Amino acid sequence: MIYLDNSATTFPKPQAVRNAVSAAMAASANPGRSGHALSMAAAERIYSVRRSAAEFFGMDNEAQVIFVRNCTEALNIALKGLLHQGDHAVVSSLEHNAVMRPLEKLGSIGVSYTKARVQK
Repeated sequence: MIYLDNSATTFPKPQAVRNAVSAAMAASANPGRSGHALSMAAAERIYSVRRSAAEFFGMDNEAQVIFVRNCTEALNIALKGLLHQGDHAVVSSLEHNAVMRPLEKLGSIGVSYTKARVQK
């Protein structure tokens, strides 16, 4: 298992994370919003990370890598993007609300699910 959300819940943050956040707060800009040096540097950093993530996951196209605010948002995008009317999902009885709430909402368009009980 590769857990990529530890930075959100880990304390204290690793020094490398604190340094990167401080540097970004001191001298960064929104990527893709302008042509000045800081904006271009931010866009280049994002593209570099996107390329590294694609390579890490064995993807052919870094444009398929997206960044979201958190796991809940990622799960919502995945579930609402993959499941359509008539589809059926199987989940465990231990699922987080970030999975169950979108599934309940998708029920209104004909997506069903089975909650499998986890064996002890």
